[in-house]
Amino acid sequence: MSVILPSERRTAKARIFALLVYAALALGGVTMVLPFGVMIASSFTSAYDYGRHLPFVRALWNRNDRFMRSLSLYFKRFPRDVYPDAPAHWNTWESVAADRDGIDEFARRNLDPARDPAVFAEWKRLASDFRDFTLAYDITNTVCAYDRRDVAPFVQSHFEKKALLDDPGLSGAALREAALEKMNAEWPVKCKSFFDVSFRLESQAPLGHAGWRAPDTPKFALWLEFKDFYRRRMKERDDWISPVLPFPTPAKGPPARLHGKTPEDAWAAYGHGRRFPVREALAVQFEEHGWRDFRRSAFDNYATVCDYLFVRGRAFANTLVLVLLSVLAHLTVNPLAAYALSRFRMRGTEKILLFLLATMAFPAAVTAVPGFLLVRDLGLLNTMAALVLPGVASGMSIFILKGFFDALPRELYEAASIDGASEWTVFRKITLPLTTPILAVNALTSFVAAYNSWEWAFLVCQKESHWTLAVWLYQMSINYSGEPWCVMAGFVLVSIPTALVFLLCQKVILRGIVLPSLK
Repeated sequence: MSVILPSERRTAKARIFALLVYAALALGGVTMVLPFGVMIASSFTSAYDYGRHLPFVRALWNRNDRFMRSLSLYFKRFPRDVYPDAPAHWNTWESVAADRDGIDEFARRNLDPARDPAVFAEWKRLASDFRDFTLAYDITNTVCAYDRRDVAPFVQSHFEKKALLDDPGLSGAALREAALEKMNAEWPVKCKSFFDVSFRLESQAPLGHAGWRAPDTPKFALWLEFKDFYRRRMKERDDWISPVLPFPTPAKGPPARLHGKTPEDAWAAYGHGRRFPVREALAVQFEEHGWRDFRRSAFDNYATVCDYLFVRGRAFANTLVLVLLSVLAHLTVNPLAAYALSRFRMRGTEKILLFLLATMAFPAAVTAVPGFLLVRDLGLLNTMAALVLPGVASGMSIFILKGFFDALPRELYEAASIDGASEWTVFRKITLPLTTPILAVNALTSFVAAYNSWEWAFLVCQKESHWTLAVWLYQMSINYSGEPWCVMAGFVLVSIPTALVFLLCQKVILRGIVLPSLK
C-alpha cells in the first residue's frame, strides 16, 4: 500500500514528505559512501597525510602538499636540523599535515627560488656533489630512515640467493621456505616470515656515542647491506638523494672512531662549505621526480599487500574453497529444512522454529568455546570441515525461507501431485525456481559470513597453511600496526570481491528483498 495516495501527490504536504524521504536517503547514502571513500583514500597515503582521514588525497592536486609528502619519504620525523626556520610546532608529520597554511608558505619558500634557472642549476650542482659524497661515505656512519615496506623483499631476496647457492633447482614456495630456514639458522631470533623482520634496533644505534662500535653480527651486517641497497637504488633511479645520509656530528664533538675527521670536514673538501645541502637536494629531487615518487609511494602499499596476502601460503585458494563449500552447503541444507517445515504439517513445527530463532540470541563469542571443544573432540581441527560445518545451518535463513515457501500457491503443489510428480521433483522444479531471489540473498549472506570470518578461522586453524585471506589480513594489521596505510590498502583489496558480488547481483538481491514483502 502506497504511503501517499495518487490524489495527494501534488499537495504541499506530500511534496515536503517526499523531499524529507529523499533527504534521509541521501544522508544515509553519504554515511555509507564516506567511510568507504576514507578507506580508499587512506590506502594511498603515507606517514605524512594518513592522519587526516579524508575521502581524498590532497597531494593529488596540491603541489605544496605533494612536496611535504616527498620529505616524509626520507625522514621519520620532520627534519628540524635541515629546516630550522620551519614553524616551531612542526615535530611529527601529523602536526605538519594539520597546518595547511603553514605548508603552503613553507613549500613556496623552499621551491620558488628553483624557478630561477641559475639558482636551479646551482642547486643541481650541489645535489650532484652531495650524491657522490653520500655514495662514497662510510656506510657504518650513516643514518637511514628506512621504509618498512622495503625490508621484507630485500631480506627475502638476500637469503634466496644464498639458498640457490646450495640448491639451484629451488623455486617458488620451496625457495621461500629454504630462504627462511637459512635466515633463522643464521640469526638468534627466529621469525615465522620475512615480514616479521625489523631493523628498528639497528637503526637506533648510538652513532654519536664515543665508545660505540658496530656489532659483528649477521643481522647488523645485513643492515649495512640494506643501507647500501638504498644508495645503489638512488644511483640506478638517477635520484638526487636517498634515505641514507651521513651522521651529523654531535655538539660534544665527533666520536673517537672517526679519528677527529667529521662528516662535515669530509664534505668541506668539495668546496661548498660545511653545511650538507640536503634541502637543495630535496628540492631538486621533487622538481624532477616528484610525481614519480608520489605514484611509487602510493602504489607500494598495494604491492606490499599483494605480497603479504596472495604470494605466500594458500590464502587465496583456501578462501575460494571455503566460500564455494559454504555457499553450496548453505543452499543445500537450509532450503531442504525450510521446505520440510513448510510442506509437511508436522507436530511441533512452531517449537522447532522457536528453537532455531533462539540460536540467534547468543553472540558468536559465547558459542565459540563450546564450538571449539566440539570441533576438537571430533578431530576436525586444522581442516576445511572445521570452517564449513558450523555455518551450514542458519536459523534465520530457515525461518525466512519457510515464510517464503508458505506464501507460494498451494494449487501448484496440488496440480503437481495430480500429475504424479514426486516430492523431489516438486521441490526441484516448482519450489526452487520460484524462490530464486530469496535464495540469492541467502547465498550472499553465506558468502559474506564465510569470506569475512577470521575469528573462528583463527581459532580452529592454527596452521598457517589453512588460513584464509581474512586471517592473514588480521595478522597483517598486527605486523604493520605502525604503517596503517598499508593495512587500509589490504582492506580495499579484500573488499573488492564483496563489492563485485553486490554490483553484479543487485537486481536479484533486490527482488529477494522486495518479493517477501509483497507476498
